[in-house]
Amino acid sequence: MEIRKLIAPALAVVLLAAVGAGVWYSNTRLHDESATATAARIEQEKQVTLRGLIGSEKETFFADPRVQKALAAQGITVTVEKAGSRAIASRYDASKFDFGFPSGAPAAAQLKTLAKAPNVFNPFYTPIVLASWRPIAEILVANGIAQKQGDFYYVVDLPGLMAMIEKGTRWKELKASSAFSTSKSMLINSTDVRTSNSAAMYLALASYLANSQQIVQSQEDVDRVMPVVAPLFLRQGFQEQSSAGPFEDYLALGMGKAPLLVAYESQMVEFWLKNPDRLKSDMVLLYPKPTVYSKHVLVPYTPGGARLGAALENDPALRELAHEYGYRTGGDTKGPETWAARGVKVPEVLVDVIDPPGFEWLERMTTGIEARFK
Repeated sequence: MEIRKLIAPALAVVLLAAVGAGVWYSNTRLHDESATATAARIEQEKQVTLRGLIGSEKETFFADPRVQKALAAQGITVTVEKAGSRAIASRYDASKFDFGFPSGAPAAAQLKTLAKAPNVFNPFYTPIVLASWRPIAEILVANGIAQKQGDFYYVVDLPGLMAMIEKGTRWKELKASSAFSTSKSMLINSTDVRTSNSAAMYLALASYLANSQQIVQSQEDVDRVMPVVAPLFLRQGFQEQSSAGPFEDYLALGMGKAPLLVAYESQMVEFWLKNPDRLKSDMVLLYPKPTVYSKHVLVPYTPGGARLGAALENDPALRELAHEYGYRTGGDTKGPETWAARGVKVPEVLVDVIDPPGFEWLERMTTGIEARFK
């Protein structure tokens, strides 16, 4: 009887302990499962699939598996649709896209206004150049409007060159022109100014010179420059809508098709990086003096778009990949240093650089030229 009296309380204590342990285990398990579910939900929320409207020259960048992998590491998947910068600025639609990524600052400024975006991102940029050939560059040197600066780049006096073009000078009329003694008038070939940013940047430069080296910023300025700048585009004949087509012709057809072609530095650098054997060819860069930067500005429409902009602007791995495509970036290494190590030597810093006109004035000049095409 005494033993039973002693065992009963002990059993009760053991039973209570077992129940308490069961409750503790159950609560711990529920807490762990809840924490796991919360972590999974947070991770899922971090993964975003974005859709954007971009300039055509960035299509291969976003299609690069290395870029996709670097973005995926930050929980970002991107699908893109390409369009000209002018079209991107007029196609703002936050219901269809998470961001717009034109190739020029004026279009981006217009897009920022439409999107009411508090911030924009400037992950990379590239100067406007003239893609040309060594015999052409040497003709310009002989006529005092270009200077050789490196193994395959020259600086060209843009006011002097534009004065020759405005006069209707023919190539065969130039001194030492035997390598290109043709009756063709001197002309700079470009893409279609009605659709393409590289042509719009050429218009920015031409209008600056025609406006006594002042940026166009009034209707009076527009009226003053139109008789000078419109013929630069009207005299070209057929023009491609994006910069890829003329550059492919430049590579395939040589200087007979377009001795001077408005291009992006990034196009030439990317080509040389991928084809180092062509570094010893007659392909050369002419840096207009002055020139203008084509700034690739990402305008976010959604928080996901802002995440992408921040990643492109700040991630060192993505900046290095941008260098592979010939773009200059921010950060400690901006691009030219990396390219030089691989034999592609370009100016590290460009000093004589202008800003393009605001979107309103660039658009007024563009629509004025558009009306003359009809």
